[in-house]
Amino acid sequence: MILNSQSTKSNTSSRPTFRLSLLTLLITTGLSHQSYADSANLESVQSTSDASSPVDSVIVTGNRGTTQRTVTKSLSPIDVITGKQLEAVGKVGLLEAIANYVPSFNLPDLSGGDKEAIVRTPTLRGLSAGQILVLVNGKRRHTSAVLGITGLNSGTAPADLDYIPTSLIERVEILRDGAAAQYGSDAIAGVINIILKQKTGGTATTTVGQDFDGQRDTVQQAINYGFEVGQGGILQLALEARYQDNTNQASPNTYKNLYFPLANGSPDPREPKTHQVTYLGYGLPQIKSTNLAYNFNLPINDQLNLYSFSTLGFRQGELTMNYRVPNGRNTITEGPHGYPDGYSPVWRIEERDFQTAIGLKGQWADWNWDLSSTLGESHADQSTRDNQNASFGPATQNEFDAGGWVSRQWVNNFDLSRALDWGLAKPTSLSIGLEHRYDSYETVAGEYASYADGGYIYPKGSPLAGQKPDAGSQVTAGITPTDAAKISRNNYAGYLELGLQPTSAWSINLAGRAEEYTRNVGSTVSGKLSTRYEFTPSFALRGTLSNGFRAPQLANEIYTTRSTAFTFINGVYQSYNYGVLPVNSAAAKALGATPLKPEHSNNYSLGLTWNPIRKLNISLDAFQIDIKDRISLSGTLRGTEVRQILEKQGVLAADGGQYFTNAVDTQTRGIDLVTDYKQDLGTWGSVNWTAAYNYGKTEITNVKDNPAVLSNLGGGYQLIDRQARNLLTTAIPASKLILSADWAYQDWSFLLRLTRYDKYTFVYDPADPKKDSTFGAKWISDLEGSYRFNPKLTLALGAKNIFNIFPDKNGFISASGFGQYGLYSPFGFNGGFYYGRLSYKF
Repeated sequence: MILNSQSTKSNTSSRPTFRLSLLTLLITTGLSHQSYADSANLESVQSTSDASSPVDSVIVTGNRGTTQRTVTKSLSPIDVITGKQLEAVGKVGLLEAIANYVPSFNLPDLSGGDKEAIVRTPTLRGLSAGQILVLVNGKRRHTSAVLGITGLNSGTAPADLDYIPTSLIERVEILRDGAAAQYGSDAIAGVINIILKQKTGGTATTTVGQDFDGQRDTVQQAINYGFEVGQGGILQLALEARYQDNTNQASPNTYKNLYFPLANGSPDPREPKTHQVTYLGYGLPQIKSTNLAYNFNLPINDQLNLYSFSTLGFRQGELTMNYRVPNGRNTITEGPHGYPDGYSPVWRIEERDFQTAIGLKGQWADWNWDLSSTLGESHADQSTRDNQNASFGPATQNEFDAGGWVSRQWVNNFDLSRALDWGLAKPTSLSIGLEHRYDSYETVAGEYASYADGGYIYPKGSPLAGQKPDAGSQVTAGITPTDAAKISRNNYAGYLELGLQPTSAWSINLAGRAEEYTRNVGSTVSGKLSTRYEFTPSFALRGTLSNGFRAPQLANEIYTTRSTAFTFINGVYQSYNYGVLPVNSAAAKALGATPLKPEHSNNYSLGLTWNPIRKLNISLDAFQIDIKDRISLSGTLRGTEVRQILEKQGVLAADGGQYFTNAVDTQTRGIDLVTDYKQDLGTWGSVNWTAAYNYGKTEITNVKDNPAVLSNLGGGYQLIDRQARNLLTTAIPASKLILSADWAYQDWSFLLRLTRYDKYTFVYDPADPKKDSTFGAKWISDLEGSYRFNPKLTLALGAKNIFNIFPDKNGFISASGFGQYGLYSPFGFNGGFYYGRLSYKF
């Protein structure tokens, strides 16, 4: 078993050799993969809902073959969130629900700016969403087409969990451990496995809510129902529709005089206006979404089952962007589409997302087998309205189709498992299988007017006479036909796992995986050793050693966009354009970019489980995650020299650029503590007490030398600047504590949850440390009460952040009036939220 070494080599001519070595490895060493079917039989998989506590649940994630384990018996730390717990959240959406129960899982309202407010990206153990593998019923979930380029998850296209209706979910299992050797690329921080319902009957639920200040009206209608099909089959259907209004926390009265000094510092000759303007986009976007899904299982005979599941989602998000002053170089004030008083453009993202899986599972001799195929696609279109392309002058239009992105994934699996009697305390569990994965990513060009240069020059008599506006629409210029591209790659993997029980007290798990990627990524071998020793029936130690491998996402190679930022220096209002450059483009290479390499990781964990008294469960796990060649987005390279280089490479109207790079190595260390106690109060019901704590700190252990081309430019250009380092290290709270009490008494239930978020730092300007802001630790209190009128009808009323806590108001306020709360508050900056939920079972 190879645990601490990996190799990556060119695969241009090595496939026959690889296939032979893979066969040898399968026979001699073995590699692993988890499937929904071979983890346990259907009855045990669905038994979680009947468990008295999540820690009593039979888990399937990180556990395979014929051995059944509960949370406390697991060899690796794992969290289970039941469907009932997912309901008692208040804010709708699966990501919100997980963040309420798992302290190592953080979900800021804004993990960055712009479209990152629409496609939300979480972190797990301080690592990015791209380092979390998501499974549905044990099958790999595809990633979003929308790539984050600002904030905490720069360079990440996450698996978007909010397309999975929560009403269809039986439970969520979160493996907090490196699992690349078990599940493949992306499973560096851990694995989220979403188990869908398979039962008859259903529920209709209506949830309405609003922020304390009257903003963010939220409405969700959800319905699910399970039917019997054939002999013992189940078809579970779900439909959810959701609306969320936008919010804004920008400082009021941002602009009292709409005519600022001109770019050369001289006063604007026009008579100043006196009305006021407030930036409208410092908050959450408006969201409209509809999700449909099903989960299906049909026994064909005693030894064969047909199964399938699918999700289909539609979402539109709109976010109001920075105000454009009327005397700015990129504002047209005259003509049919002019804005004499300036304007605030709106950025819209429209998405279509689906995943479909179909498979057969059964028995042959002593083997359980599972053959499946899963297809997923995310399609995102970007557009803007109330906008301009000032380079067309008064002929500009106000709406633009700016292009989009398409991500596709097709995964095929064949899994085998069986029990082997090797004379140990329990039969040995053997799992073995093969996987093929095809990924593609496409950037789609926008309409001509969204990127073109109309050639307009301000005429004589204009305060901007002789100046030329920037080409392309504001907010984001459209993707050009030159930048539009499509790439793809294949992945071939073999895996095997052995679950050994040498004695009744000692468990060992050995896993390994061999993979080969096309498109010059190379081949790799990963391994994992897990063990648990039970000193007494109530006390055990456990630990894992593993290495991992994460291939660059295809979007990292060809993604491109151009955005507008603003500064206000010495009374002069200025805007500048910058773009994310495809890493293999001539422009990126001219700024020092090199082809991306895979990330390599080593994971170590050591922990204990303890049940000192009946119904009290305690687990404590320490972990360390070392990542080499971590993929991140560079700082913004901006200056006269960079602009000249970009113009030479044909990138016009761009003052700066960024690209993806393997420039840093990081180390993350921390602990997870989870306790659970169920107290019986006799005639007064029972209370589930929980306390969960996570502490983690990420340090940059190595930064690659600055590219020579940047060093030679002078001017202090840094590929990884202070802001880029902050996003990897101190922008996420170092600790999170969750305390909760869930009291059930007759037809009443009450939930009180207290969450403490540690301090974090926001670097606003990499060149000016005086603008750095540290936001202090805060306690957030949530409360919900519900009453069951009868076995079918339940009403719940509750509030999140009942004391209306905001982050410290000490952020640097920009020229547009936003920034007082920073961008990365782990509990948001919209204050309290109250809601009501009415559920009917049928």
